Amino acid sequence: MSGLKSSIENPWVCDIVTDEVLARETGVPLPSHAQSDQAFCTPHALRSWARAFLPAGGWSGPLRHVRVRQNGQLQALIPFARQQVARFSINSLAGYYWPFRSLCLLAQPGAGMGLADAVGRALANTPPGAVLRFGPISGRDEVMLAMLRQLMAAGWRHRAKATGAVFQLDLSLGLDALKQRFSGSLLKHIEYSRRRLSKTVGEVRCERHVLSGEDQPLLDILAGIESRSWLGRDGGDLKFVGPANQLFWTQMGREPDPHAQAVCWVLHCGDQPVAFSAHLETDTALYVLANSYDEQWKSHSPGSILTYEVLRDAIARHKRLFDWGQGDSGYKQRWGAQEGALLYDVMMFRPGLLGDLLALAAEKALRDWDVRLDALP
Repeated sequence: MSGLKSSIENPWVCDIVTDEVLARETGVPLPSHAQSDQAFCTPHALRSWARAFLPAGGWSGPLRHVRVRQNGQLQALIPFARQQVARFSINSLAGYYWPFRSLCLLAQPGAGMGLADAVGRALANTPPGAVLRFGPISGRDEVMLAMLRQLMAAGWRHRAKATGAVFQLDLSLGLDALKQRFSGSLLKHIEYSRRRLSKTVGEVRCERHVLSGEDQPLLDILAGIESRSWLGRDGGDLKFVGPANQLFWTQMGREPDPHAQAVCWVLHCGDQPVAFSAHLETDTALYVLANSYDEQWKSHSPGSILTYEVLRDAIARHKRLFDWGQGDSGYKQRWGAQEGALLYDVMMFRPGLLGDLLALAAEKALRDWDVRLDALP
């Protein structure tokens, strides 16, 4: 399917291809995301998600991309798959839910808003459907927001809601400055717990693993810890238990990219794996996707011991952003984390009879989706 046509006046070309066609035509791993904070959004990561989770949970394949090229060079991919929403099957922005969904930007750093505007115009001309859903998307994803504003300028209507803020730490402050923001007794409690464990159980060690695609023993350890955590006990949202989750992380470890790594830390007490923390890491940012500990060890604060080691290591490797995701029962604020960007869920409706009818139906059904994209900073 072809959209924007290339010409001397307009060097942009846009079409829609399946992921299978994209992989066959590309043949080699594509370069990392142009925005280093969001380098986790790559064709490989999307492919890993699709292989593990399509079809499941209301989603169905195939994974498709709106492909945007300039003068023959691939600039951006907008990934979509089908998602069941109420009685409708619509095209939704594809990818792993955490830390948020985005575009694959493959242009050189500094392409900026000019690229965003071009991508928005391309999508307006070659949409995969009359209704498009984007979520969760980040309020600090400037290219995404600029693209959606281009759709609005082309006559698309929208409904949007904020789903909550993420909690963040500014690692560029350095460890000493961050310690001043920790709650008063936090470090003393960590030191005490570590000494007590060393005396009563054995060596306390924290191991960092960059996934390689050959990680089954590690994945089994993580699944074991998670199954013994409060999430496993209460039937929560598990990230490592089950074949689909295991396949996702196995796939993520393949085609290693030094600019976008899947990383898992494990805390061992003696010979027992007790806690883990799983991340996506870019050159500049660390996104926490999951962390859990074995409930039997709760009184020893294994999560706090591991978090402190993760923070120290991230600062030593010159990360600037520590993104802890949404939700906080008070634990994240003990570390000085503050509310950062809001995440949003957005539905866009193409101009025309079908899109207008669906927009009217959504207006009645989604009354709490009342955020105006044109009012966001």
